[in-house]
Amino acid sequence: MYLKEMKKLFKLTILLLFPLCMYGQINTFRTGENILFSQKFLNKSNTQSFDTTTQISIVPRIFVVSSTSNNRTYNSYLLGVNLSANIGNKFTIIANYDKLEGNHNSLITDYLDSLGVYPAFGATNTRFHFNLKYNLNKFFTIDAGKGKHFIGNGYRSLLLSSEHSPYPYFKLTTEFGPVRYYNLYTTFLNPEMNDYGRKKHAALHFLEFSLTKNINIGVFESILWQSKSENVDKGFEFAYMNPIIFYRPVEFSMHSSKGNALMGANINTTFYKTITYAQVLLDDLNISRKKDADENYEAGFFQNKFAFQFGLKTRIKGVNLLAEYNHTQPYTYGHRTILQNYSHMNQSLAHPLGANFKEIVIITDYKKDRWNFRLKITSGKIGLDSLNTHYGQNIFASDYNASTGGQHSYGNFNGQGVLTTINTLQAEVVYSLKGIDVFGSVYCKKKKSDLVDQTSLWYSVGVRTFPFSTFTDY
Repeated sequence: MYLKEMKKLFKLTILLLFPLCMYGQINTFRTGENILFSQKFLNKSNTQSFDTTTQISIVPRIFVVSSTSNNRTYNSYLLGVNLSANIGNKFTIIANYDKLEGNHNSLITDYLDSLGVYPAFGATNTRFHFNLKYNLNKFFTIDAGKGKHFIGNGYRSLLLSSEHSPYPYFKLTTEFGPVRYYNLYTTFLNPEMNDYGRKKHAALHFLEFSLTKNINIGVFESILWQSKSENVDKGFEFAYMNPIIFYRPVEFSMHSSKGNALMGANINTTFYKTITYAQVLLDDLNISRKKDADENYEAGFFQNKFAFQFGLKTRIKGVNLLAEYNHTQPYTYGHRTILQNYSHMNQSLAHPLGANFKEIVIITDYKKDRWNFRLKITSGKIGLDSLNTHYGQNIFASDYNASTGGQHSYGNFNGQGVLTTINTLQAEVVYSLKGIDVFGSVYCKKKKSDLVDQTSLWYSVGVRTFPFSTFTDY
């Protein structure tokens, strides 16, 4: 009964929106760039175009960098190959194979020691990404492969980002006039689990439409569930293949709690040379707690978990500028069942800082002839955990173990725990030749709290055939 009503409501909503949807929308849901710590160049398209109806290309992927800090030199290099094929403007194949070698800088080795994976790779220093895309007709496109996706218009995404390891996926894109609707089905891994709980599956929905030629809105939903527990072997539940967005609230109305659900929205506006954008993510919301017979009630209940983002991109006298603010409350993206948190291969599927933080990102980019100058600054305040505590930053700990009161945790606020400031600065100069970039960069990271005060400074030179970096910006 509830499902039939939701289907009717969905159809009615689409019919009401069509008269308002006058123009095509920005490509907000896109395939993540298959690179390590992408520079995410402003105004850079993630799609690849072909001039002919049939074309096959094989291109080498090369990245070599030498970095110096404290009179020590570290060298990293990546060798790979890219295969791209377009057949009859209907079938597209894109595949990358990469291998990362060298005596890496401490940011890569510390990441590997902490999480057991190479950043943006996986448990090994090799990776194979591929995408098979077929246009069924002008309305439907099918994608399948192994890779990453990104939802949003900013530098970060609080819905689904591409900072982590790749995963297998199947995606269906439906286009009808100015409306796009995406269904993404994936399998994520908890690598430290040998048997039960190692796999978790997810169904993600994203509906995108334009209110006017300048205002674009997207609605997001993600449902993630354990493949196997100690008592039940669920596997992939095909009931979640239902393509109707907002199916999860219907499931709640039927008193089911099989998985972890997140909902959100994305909006962007375009005026002249300026794009403003925003995101909001809702993990849990318990507004009824105040009405409960709880004599100890106070604000900041731990199950009120949300995140939001706003920013702008503009161009001033030839200089591209991005300014962005990200804010995530404690315990967001976590779950009472650890194996159902919003993660893959020990990495967050949204912002790489996890939760319990606020952050500012500023990026400038200027190009003149063959020269390109970039400056990126990030500044974040994050509430970290000390030994045997859980103040909401670590999404791999159970919500019910909250150090502020377990299942009755109140008084939570952004930045609680060990308040830590993390600032990064990266300045880069690039000279482009035919098919290859020669670059030099300066990278500085400062991490400070009552318990730690660390500063690292790196100077790098290198060559590359595609955007690539070995330094984190968080």
